[in-house]
Amino acid sequence: MLALITLSIIQYHWLTSSAEKDLTELYRSFSYRIFSAISEEFSLFPLPGDRLNFLREANNEEELKEVIVNLYNKLKTTDNYINSISYLKYSENEKHYMLYSEKGWDNKKTAPIELNFDRRGFSLIPDTTDKGQVWITIPIEPINENTRIYILFHFNILSFYKNKVEVSLSSIEDSYELRWHYDISGKRQIIDSKDYHYSPFRVLKNKLFSTESPWFIEIPLHVIIFNNKDNRMDKIFFEPKPEEENRRPSLSAYVDVYYNGKPLIQSKEYALTLRWLLSLLLILGIGTAYLVILYQINKLKQLSLREKEFVASITHELRTPLTVIHSAADNIKSGIISSERIEQYGQLITDQSIRLSSMIEGILLFSRLEGKAEKVPQLKTVSFSKLNNHLDIYAQSIMKDKIKHIKIDFGSLPDSAITDIYTLELILTNLIKNSWGHAYEPNKLGEIRIKGHLKLPELLIFIVEDDGFGIEKGEKKHIFQPFYRGSRSTENQIKGSGLGLYLSYRKARLIGGSLKLESPYPRIDGKVKKGCRFILKVPYIPVENGTAK
Repeated sequence: MLALITLSIIQYHWLTSSAEKDLTELYRSFSYRIFSAISEEFSLFPLPGDRLNFLREANNEEELKEVIVNLYNKLKTTDNYINSISYLKYSENEKHYMLYSEKGWDNKKTAPIELNFDRRGFSLIPDTTDKGQVWITIPIEPINENTRIYILFHFNILSFYKNKVEVSLSSIEDSYELRWHYDISGKRQIIDSKDYHYSPFRVLKNKLFSTESPWFIEIPLHVIIFNNKDNRMDKIFFEPKPEEENRRPSLSAYVDVYYNGKPLIQSKEYALTLRWLLSLLLILGIGTAYLVILYQINKLKQLSLREKEFVASITHELRTPLTVIHSAADNIKSGIISSERIEQYGQLITDQSIRLSSMIEGILLFSRLEGKAEKVPQLKTVSFSKLNNHLDIYAQSIMKDKIKHIKIDFGSLPDSAITDIYTLELILTNLIKNSWGHAYEPNKLGEIRIKGHLKLPELLIFIVEDDGFGIEKGEKKHIFQPFYRGSRSTENQIKGSGLGLYLSYRKARLIGGSLKLESPYPRIDGKVKKGCRFILKVPYIPVENGTAK
C-alpha cells in the first residue's frame, strides 16, 4: 500500500508537470500561428510598404483629395475593411483635418487621435471610441518644408482578423474554430509558462460547478509596421506595451480556440484530468485487487487450518465411540461381564452408536450443503407439544450429571403449524448442544433456556440463551463459519467439530429463516447480561381445523 501511495504521488506530480508543459506549448503554438498569419496578411494588404507611393506624387491638396477618393472607392470595392480615409495637414501655424467616407468629404476640427509626429513609419493606433476599429497612419512627403501630411485609414481590424487571418490559417484543420473578441468583460485567462499551474482538482471543480473561464490568446492592437528596404518585405511587430512603461495596452483583440465545438484548452485540461482519474482508479483497482488476494489467501490459510483442526478433532471424536463400542463388545464376547451388567453395557453401546451416527450425519449434511445438493424444505404439520417432548427427551439424555439445567417454554406457541420439523429439530438440538458444551465450565452449575413465541404475521421465534462465558467480540463474526472453534474450545480441548452452528445457520437460511447471535444480550429490564442468546426466526403456515389457512 505504501508503494501504491508513493506511485500515486509520483504519477500526480508527473501529470501536472507534463500537462503544464504540453498546454503551454499548445497555447504558444497557436499564438505563433495566429501572429504569423496576421503578419502575412498585413504584408499582403495594400496599405503597408511602398504600395501607396502615388499619394506622395500629389502636388497640391486638391490632387491629394482626388487620389484619396479613388483609393477609397477601390478599397471599398475589393476588401471593404476601410471605413474612411482622411488626411491631416500639420504645420507650425495650422492643423487641418479632412475625412472622406461614403457621405463624402467632411471638414473636422480636430484629428481623432494624437499623432507622434516624430515617428516616421507606419503605425496602428486603437480607436478608443469605436471598438474593433484602428487608425492606420502613414506619413507622406511634405508639400513644403514647413508642412507635414499624414494619411489616416479608419480600419475594421476585427473584421479583418475574422476573415482574412482565419482563412489564411491553413495549418489549422477544419475541426478548429477561432472565436474573436474585441472587448472582454469578466475574468480572462492567458497562459504563461511562468504562472500557469495545472491542477486536476481545479479542473474538476470548474467542471462540476460550471465556473470555467476561457483561455484567450491576446493580440495587442498597438503595432508598428515598417518597410524593410533591403528585401522589400514588410514586417509587423506587436508592441507588448505602449510607450508608457509598466502599463499594458489599453485595447487588445482576443482569440479563443475551439475544437469540435468545445474550448480547446479546457477540453485538453478535462481530457488530461479524465486520464488522471482513470489511472488513479487503475492504481486503486490494483491496490484493491491486491488486498482481495491477500484476504483470500489469508482466508484459505484459515480454512485450511480449520480443516486440519476439524480432521484432528473429528478423528478423535470418531475414535472415542468406536473404542468404547469395541471394548464393550469384546468384554461381552469374552464372558467377563456378569449378567447384571449386560444391560448397562448394552446401553453404553447404544449411546456411543447414537453419538457416532450423529457425527456422521453432521458430516454428510455439511457435504450436501457445500455441494448444493440439499433437498427443498419438507413442510409438515408440526405439533409443538410433541416438539417440546422431543427436545425434553434430548435434554434429559445430556443432563445426566444434573448439574446444568435445560428449561423449555413453548407456552406462547400455537398447538400446531406447518413448517420443516426436521430442520427445526436439527437447529434447536445443535443450539442446545452448543450451549451445553461451551457456555459453562465442566462440573459447574448453569442454565440453558429455550423459549418459543409467535411474531405476526407468520413467523416463529425461538430463543436459546445461557448465562455463560459469552463469545469474544473478535470471534462473533466467525461463529457461523465452517470448522470454526473459539479460543476457549481450542485451549480447553472441548469436544466438537466446528460444524454445528454453521449447519444451523445454513439450514435456517434454506427454509427462508434466519439465525443470529447476541453476546452479551439485553434483558427485558434493559440490563446487559453476560452469555449468549441465539435467535432463530422460521416462517410457518398457520393451521386451522387441521388444514392450512
